[in-house]
Amino acid sequence: MKKILLTAALTFGMASAAMADQIVIYTGGGAGTDGAGSTYHEGMGQGVKDLLEPVAKKFGYDVVLVPSNGAVDNANKVGATGKTIAFGIGQGGLEYDAVKSGKTKILRNDLPGECAMAFTAEPRIGDWGDVVNNASRVTWVVPKDSGSEAFIKKLYAEDANFSGTPNFKFVKGTDSIIQTVSNPANRGTVGFFYAYPNPTKGLVNAASKADMNIFGVLSPDVAKGDEAFYLNRQAPYELAWFGLGKTKTTRAMCSKALLFVNDVSQIDDPWAAADAKEIVAYVKNAQAAEFTPKNGPLAKVMTTIEGMSDDLGVNAMVEDLDAQIHKGR
Repeated sequence: MKKILLTAALTFGMASAAMADQIVIYTGGGAGTDGAGSTYHEGMGQGVKDLLEPVAKKFGYDVVLVPSNGAVDNANKVGATGKTIAFGIGQGGLEYDAVKSGKTKILRNDLPGECAMAFTAEPRIGDWGDVVNNASRVTWVVPKDSGSEAFIKKLYAEDANFSGTPNFKFVKGTDSIIQTVSNPANRGTVGFFYAYPNPTKGLVNAASKADMNIFGVLSPDVAKGDEAFYLNRQAPYELAWFGLGKTKTTRAMCSKALLFVNDVSQIDDPWAAADAKEIVAYVKNAQAAEFTPKNGPLAKVMTTIEGMSDDLGVNAMVEDLDAQIHKGR
């Protein structure tokens, strides 16, 4: 029987039952779903699968994508894996208890990057500089207990341009978020997401279709605290295809996605241990561009976006933010 190399997340119960003879890579999209539309599942996860298939075939492993509940869930499940090898996709710029404990390690910090972007129908807010200048009047529309809420709280805690406690209106689901932000009665509402800038589906696509004003988040103060962050001056929210439409981009704060791995020294079977060592080295030594998927529904769009990316440092982010804050002065 072939061993199974899973590129995605199992539920904890499923993972526990399979640990004896499986190698697991956790991705995202929601446990119990098919992962459709998830960049972690169809994008980064597919990229890892494409990279691993040659070495997996060599050892008789299958590569399978299974959805999970995202980065924190992935880090925890990777760290809980003992006698087999486990990988997982993570979001850069966050802290993970499983990593702090040493149970999970960050093997790569250069997978395709996720960006912080905002959108609004508020006539007085045109870019991130306007958010900074009117911070006390802004209400953030995000799902409760989400990564978006966590990032906004981090922003208010670390960015000198913000103070106090952020105002939130908690809404769940893309349609509800768009309806709330686009309602003229909700002055000063701003939607937010931290994800791969995929203009073809998801929240940024919905905001674009609703004719929202879309712009990138710029926070040099947060970026200075973590080398994971960088500035992408070409983060897209609309793409031209086959000569139709127009490609539109914004300057956004981004961070490369992570690849977690567990402590494979716990593997006691000598052949499995040798397999794990070679697989980990293979992944560690791969070029960053090899994690852009070659197959699957996001292969074309991610190849296009990665080719557009204009990655710069914190100093450039400071310049862009200063220009937005002081425009017209």
